[in-house]
Amino acid sequence: MSRAAQPADSTVRPEDLPAAAAAAGLRVLAAGRWPRSAADLEPPVLPGFVASSFSPLAAEAARRCLDAHQGGVPAELPVTAVVVASELGDLAGAVQVAEAVDGGARLGPLLFFQAVPNAVAGHLAARRGLTGPVVCVGGAGGGLEVAELLLADGDAELVLLVLVEQAAAGPDGGSDRAAAVLLAPPPLPDRPDHLDHLDQPGHPGHPDRPGHLDHPDRPDHPSHLGRPDHPDHPSHPNHLGRPGHPDRQQEQEGAQP
Repeated sequence: MSRAAQPADSTVRPEDLPAAAAAAGLRVLAAGRWPRSAADLEPPVLPGFVASSFSPLAAEAARRCLDAHQGGVPAELPVTAVVVASELGDLAGAVQVAEAVDGGARLGPLLFFQAVPNAVAGHLAARRGLTGPVVCVGGAGGGLEVAELLLADGDAELVLLVLVEQAAAGPDGGSDRAAAVLLAPPPLPDRPDHLDHLDQPGHPGHPDRPGHLDHPDRPDHPSHLGRPDHPDHPSHPNHLGRPGHPDRQQEQEGAQP
């Protein structure tokens, strides 16, 4: 992503993620967020993840985004990367671990499993069959930059970018929020002199254009000179009348007394 396309403030609110992605020059194929309405009080429970809303928020926003793209009918996607972004990560989970350590309590194995944000990224990839790279970064600006690099390098055909901010990490200290966008590479520039125009039959450089040097149907094309029905071929009837043609010389010699 170019410097000019990067957000001036890296603290992009989840609800502004689609606009930030579009401003970065990426195509937004679908978007989803939580909460979406007043009915969204608590994110759905995510089996295997406890004591924090971070992973359930990411999973629900991603589900809504992918369902919006696929019309609610899960289908196989092209190679799709998963990028999870957050300014401060799983704050609630970190608080749970710190309090347990300070109090001498025993930590459950699930807290160890979800101690890194890529745990939910791997869950999303496995659940939805996403076969691209899995990356976790800090903040929306870094997430958009990584998404652009993955698309530009061909490591992924699509990128599912999920931004999660819990209450203490939000710019206004409000409620937990998450958003997800499904991103594709930017469209090719629509310019007459762009290299992709070479594939158009009307372009001077297209091999099917009659005036192209490599066009085999032109009478003056080199490959035409070897055709028996070409006027310049030695066996063509019109050649017999040329002064330098061998058959004419034999005819003239036979005509001498």
